[in-house]
Amino acid sequence: MVWLKVRIWILLFSPIAYGTGQADLAGKYDDGNLFIVTSLDYSWEAGKFERDIEFDYRYQDKNDITSTNKGLIEFKQRLKLKPKHYAFALTRYDYNEFRTVNHRRQVNIGWGYKILRTEKIKMSNEFAIGYLNSEMDVGSHSVNEVLFRNSLWFYYKVAPKLNFTNKFLYEEADIPLVRNETEFNYLLTDKIKIGLKNIYTEDPHSNNILSFNIGYVW
Repeated sequence: MVWLKVRIWILLFSPIAYGTGQADLAGKYDDGNLFIVTSLDYSWEAGKFERDIEFDYRYQDKNDITSTNKGLIEFKQRLKLKPKHYAFALTRYDYNEFRTVNHRRQVNIGWGYKILRTEKIKMSNEFAIGYLNSEMDVGSHSVNEVLFRNSLWFYYKVAPKLNFTNKFLYEEADIPLVRNETEFNYLLTDKIKIGLKNIYTEDPHSNNILSFNIGYVW
């Protein structure tokens, strides 16, 4: 019975163990002011599918007053249709303490297109339509609506150890969301990197956070 459980565990989680990704962390505590930015991006293959997990959390406290408290977690499953075309399904949850609607949950299906693939440059665009559920507090009255989203991803390998990434997301809903993440990464070793990241959001109020991160790549 124990051997059977071990085999089941291996079948379920071995694809994840051989995935690729990166984790970043930035923070500062100075004279009562606290600043934290952390993120995780992880991808792995499972049969015909490619799977992605994205996690991001940001917190900022100035003079014992919280000014930023927001985060997201997203799971995506992609199925290759043609060399440059793929279909995908996506689930996502995001939270923002200072937004009129604190909690947003969504499920989407969409189409992706690999616009460009070279040794130095990669560019993709995704369009999806889905279902959005939002509420002020957990258990309160919720709102359900149709959601349209488009995301554009760009990667440029500037030098052997230096790369640039930009991810732009727009979600059309009752309260539209704009998110643009810009990042420069430099590899100190095969596994350790440092980076400069800027995240700009409108959901609906604009917010801009620039951070210097240290990260781990695998």
